[in-house]
Amino acid sequence: MLDLRGKVALITGAARGLGMLLAQDLAKEGMRIAGTDLRRELLEHEMNRVAAQYSTQTMALSADVGDEDQVMQLVERVYQGWGQVDVLINNAGIRQVAPIWETTGEMWDLMHDSNLKGQFLCTREVLKQGMKERNEGTILCVSSGSGKKGEENSSAYCASKWGILGFAESIAKDLKNSKIRVTAMTPGMIWTPMAEESEVGHLDLDWLDPKWVSQAAVFCIKQDADTIIPELRIYHRAQL
Repeated sequence: MLDLRGKVALITGAARGLGMLLAQDLAKEGMRIAGTDLRRELLEHEMNRVAAQYSTQTMALSADVGDEDQVMQLVERVYQGWGQVDVLINNAGIRQVAPIWETTGEMWDLMHDSNLKGQFLCTREVLKQGMKERNEGTILCVSSGSGKKGEENSSAYCASKWGILGFAESIAKDLKNSKIRVTAMTPGMIWTPMAEESEVGHLDLDWLDPKWVSQAAVFCIKQDADTIIPELRIYHRAQL
């Protein structure tokens, strides 16, 4: 398995939840962590904590991943600071619920900008600004079990998560002659702050522990360039 010490990970949605755990677990492996999130103060706090706890370097770069100019500048700052991006984790996402007849264009655009367009922009810029030329790296696209089945009151959210799977499979084919690996993750219901704040957060459901999802992601990232994991599905037993 790959030695990740000294390598660089760019993680979107890194201020809390799965993104924060991913930053922590990759820092344990010796990686330098560039985290981005709209929650500037929380992001800075968590990146400082990770740097101190795991004796590594971190960057806290607040940005809207759905904004093209902000993403271009975000990726440029990572390359200017550290000269490389070895791992991109497209994790940022939001969820809002409404039946289709109450789903506004603004709601649709907001979710697709964060959940899908952000993955496109971050992936394109990381590849253009250095990863493609270096011909090595890993791109992890976090989708959801909601990208596998339609759900009530979730047409915009499910459409964005289904789109991630098509996007990841397509860029994997674009990169098939390179040493850059692409994996899509489709976890089931994870107990994160977003879940806790949701309309079902108060229900006694069988939630998936996010630490296992993070550790599964690290497993994928540590594989060698010839070991391809196109999609990783991970669920709580009761969710099957």
